[in-house]
Amino acid sequence: MTEVNYAEVNYMILRKDGAAAWALVKRELRALPIDFYPADRSLAQWAADFKSRFRLSLADAFAAALAKERGAKLITGDPEFKPLETEIPIEWIK
Repeated sequence: MTEVNYAEVNYMILRKDGAAAWALVKRELRALPIDFYPADRSLAQWAADFKSRFRLSLADAFAAALAKERGAKLITGDPEFKPLETEIPIEWIK
């Protein structure tokens, strides 16, 4: 997960459920087997490429960029990623 996506989760929970909920989620995130990656220049280049060619939010473009750069599967249930199936491997959750 990129730090950009971490920020997205953070603000969404803060906005919807408040600081107490975010404190709980933040603790739970630390316990999960998730590596967090900074948004460096290389990742930003991939994100810009995906954002320019597909209708993605910036955070989603960073998620796709990380999958591309790392040769990893993007795990999502968001249909916004459907057009990227030819670009990166996607594992769909329901």
